[in-house]
Amino acid sequence: MALDVTAFLQRIGDDRALAGAMAELFLDLYPAMLDAARVAVQQGDGAALAQAAHALKGSVGNFGAAAATDAAARLETIGQGGDVAAAAIALRELEEALERLAPILREMSA
Repeated sequence: MALDVTAFLQRIGDDRALAGAMAELFLDLYPAMLDAARVAVQQGDGAALAQAAHALKGSVGNFGAAAATDAAARLETIGQGGDVAAAAIALRELEEALERLAPILREMSA
C-alpha cells in the first residue's frame, strides 16, 4: 500500500484541508527533489545523493508513506556510503514508490 490515508488523516486531526495543502505542496516540490537524486546518481555524487534522498525521505515521511520513506532511506544510506554505483536499483525503487503515491496525493489535493 502506497499510503494509509486513514492513518495519515488521523495523525493530522482529520483536517482534510491540511491534507490537501500538504499533498499539493509535495506534488509541486518532489519532481525537483527526485531530479536532484537522479543527477547525483548520474554524476556519482554521494553527498548530493544523500542530501536529495534525505529531503525526499522527510517529505514522504510526513504522509507516513512507508514504502517511499524506506526507499528514500536506502538511497540516503547509499549516498552517505559514497558507493553511488549501487544506487540505480534503489533509485528505481524510490521512483516506483513515488509513482504509486502521487495519484493518491493528487486525489487528496483535488
